[in-house]
Amino acid sequence: MITSILFLTSLMGLSGVIDPIPLDFVKVSGEMGRRIDITIYNNTMVMDIDGEFLKPFIEKKDSGGYVGLGKTIDALAHFAKYTNDIKVIERKEYVVNTLLKSQEEDGYIGFFKQDSRVWDLWDAHEISYIIYGLITDYRLFKNNKALEGAIKAGDYLIKHLSSDPSRLIGGGTLCEEMGTTGMGSAMLNLYEETKDKKYIDFVKSYMKLDTWDKPIITGRWGNIQGHAYAYISRCSAQMQLNQIETNENLLIPSQKVLDFLLNKNGLVITGTCGQHECWHDTQEGAANLGETCATAYLIRWWNDWLKMTNNSKFGDLMERAIYNSLFGAQSIDGRKIRYYTPFEGKRIYFDKDSYCCPCNYRRIIAELPQMIYYTDKDNGIFVNLYTPSKVEVNLAGAKVMLEQITDYPSNGKVVIRVMTNEPKEYAINFRIPFWCKKMDVRVNGESWDKSEAVSGSWLEIERNWSGEETIELEMEMKLRIIRGVQTQAGRVAIMYGPQVFCVDKKLNPTLTDKDLRLITIDPKTIEGPFPDDTVRQGGLRCTVKGWNTLSWYPLVEYDYENIILTEFPDPDGEMTYFHLPNPNDPLIENDELMNMKL
Repeated sequence: MITSILFLTSLMGLSGVIDPIPLDFVKVSGEMGRRIDITIYNNTMVMDIDGEFLKPFIEKKDSGGYVGLGKTIDALAHFAKYTNDIKVIERKEYVVNTLLKSQEEDGYIGFFKQDSRVWDLWDAHEISYIIYGLITDYRLFKNNKALEGAIKAGDYLIKHLSSDPSRLIGGGTLCEEMGTTGMGSAMLNLYEETKDKKYIDFVKSYMKLDTWDKPIITGRWGNIQGHAYAYISRCSAQMQLNQIETNENLLIPSQKVLDFLLNKNGLVITGTCGQHECWHDTQEGAANLGETCATAYLIRWWNDWLKMTNNSKFGDLMERAIYNSLFGAQSIDGRKIRYYTPFEGKRIYFDKDSYCCPCNYRRIIAELPQMIYYTDKDNGIFVNLYTPSKVEVNLAGAKVMLEQITDYPSNGKVVIRVMTNEPKEYAINFRIPFWCKKMDVRVNGESWDKSEAVSGSWLEIERNWSGEETIELEMEMKLRIIRGVQTQAGRVAIMYGPQVFCVDKKLNPTLTDKDLRLITIDPKTIEGPFPDDTVRQGGLRCTVKGWNTLSWYPLVEYDYENIILTEFPDPDGEMTYFHLPNPNDPLIENDELMNMKL
């Protein structure tokens, strides 16, 4: 169990801090790059930004509701910096300038009418993310007006909330964490840019961020104390405060989440968590599983842990969530986004571009380029995510460009071209996924000593690099049969690398009128993976034979001779777990992310 401060201390003492590469020094292609591009051009740039987003802020006549404009500004600023596309930059500037014109003299920058401000849901929440988004714009584009607006909005919140510190936003109908989601990070960002201690004093005095330590509460009941996204948001703010003024107690709530997710069935196979927005540990996968906000914040939080500890296993957790729950929350063309992404039953798209989940989806997609490569103070570069991409970085005084050439996650072969403008010695570190049990490494065509290639760790290749050189990684990938737990006990899922497979009835006519929970598969008949473009160009499928669970298997012929399984982001996927004749079949493996030793 992960329950002691000693655990945190040992994590902190691993390899030190690693930092992401600036957005405009990374370019991404492959499926990850495609997801970034379609989120920019098929979603963010075509939605009704005036009518659905800006109009309420200009009119200021509402008494409730949520838009997500701050989250949208945060995403737009990231997209503008990443693409350097003048149209994206102009859209970002238009939104920021229009919003700032709507800000009142006293600093108010929301869309509520006068008598509903701050204390009614979700005004303070909205303002907090506006502060966050404006600071992102300042950091990426040095927009002083954005910072000035953020400061005025922050001071407005402090003035009004501090006037009655015992009063709860929303009158206590919902837990305090929900009403103040995003506020901690917004105020800490203000401190980081202004060095004005009043922002730290506020998160301590009003939010009690330095002493906040709530239990993990499962289920949706009461005033929704178990809201996962709000809890993780608080944890992220505490981790940020810990970076400003070290206090190991700030990491205790995050430690509880780690324990719950990895040791107590809180994490599901698709890499996300939460049922109907709240913590759950039953492993049920239907209906309101996997809120997109929770998925986005979970990925961001794993990234916080990775940067803080340099423990590569957090990259495994990020990868699982990205390739399954995150990409599964978006239509293939990028236009529509889901509020929930269950692994059992039909998945439904959300009917708005605004609100929390679509906006948080855009934010986390916009952050993906900075989750691929990192550097440390010792002139090392770390390759966390495998995807076709290019990055430029200065190491040991030399200009270095890495180009990643791969079909990952369709196979485990990755080629890295290393180009250095002058000979220099530095280390390039590669994350070896925890599922990878065998790995071949070549440098300039010659075998590299693999004695240090351990699954769930970094592989370090340190040498004197000169001119253009090549690294080849061959990670063994094979189909895996993963054991279900809790409500999925006696059932299994099929995986390949980080990807989970599912059943799409449209591709399986024999299953059109069948209850997909009543499928028993024969593990000896699993074949593949085979090329399949249902979800993405260069994607995969596999096949398996099976029976109706009510049949007298294995004494009868297969009821289903060719069940097609596609990648989890298949928009019509409906089932992930299947019965096995022998629940203790030796072919079954445990999910490597559950009970994982960090």
